[in-house]
Amino acid sequence: VETGLQGKVVLVTGGAGGIGHAICRAFAAEGACVVVHHHSSTVAAASLAEEIDGITICADLRDDKEALLMVRSIVSDFGGLDICIANAGHYPTPSKPLWEIDGERWASTMDSNLGVTVSTARAFLGHAAEVGRGSIVLIGSTAGIYGESGHADYAAAKGAITSGLLMSLKNDVSQIGGVRVNAIAPGWTVTPKKI
Repeated sequence: VETGLQGKVVLVTGGAGGIGHAICRAFAAEGACVVVHHHSSTVAAASLAEEIDGITICADLRDDKEALLMVRSIVSDFGGLDICIANAGHYPTPSKPLWEIDGERWASTMDSNLGVTVSTARAFLGHAAEVGRGSIVLIGSTAGIYGESGHADYAAAKGAITSGLLMSLKNDVSQIGGVRVNAIAPGWTVTPKKI
C-alpha cells in the first residue's frame, strides 16, 4: 500500500522514547525522513536516529523561541517540513488526588503537556501557513476523555489538547487550505519505560 510518505520530512517531538519511539520507526519504515526530537534523552535519540537513518534535534519546547528555532532549523536543513507529530509530554508521578496536587506540580504538568503542544503547534502551523501545506497530529490521551484517578492534572492537560485546542486549530487552518490538524488519544501503552 502506497502511503505517500516516501521522502516526506517528519518531526516527532518526544521521539526518543515511549510512543514517540514507535512513531519514528513507523514513519521511517514508510520511507520518510524522520527528525527525532528530544529535550534531554540525547543517547536514546541518537541511537534511534542511527537505527532509522534519521536525525536528532534538541529543544526545550516549554520555550516558544526554542520551538520556533527547531522548526526553522529543520526547514533550513531539509528544505521543508511536511508533518509534525506533537507527542512530547510528561506523565507525573506519584498518583495523587487533586487536593494533594500542589500548584507547582499542576503548573509543571500543564506546561510539559499542554504548553509544549501549543508551542509546537504554533511553530509548525506558522510554517504551514506560509507554505500552504502541512499536517500536524496532536497526541492526547484517553485520560483527557475519561479522566484518570490520581492524575487530574494530566487528564486536564490532555483533555484540553484533544478538545478545545484541536477544535480551535482545525477552525484556524480551515482558512488556509492544504493544512490539516488531527489528534489521537492513546490509552495505556506498553513501552520500555513501563516494562
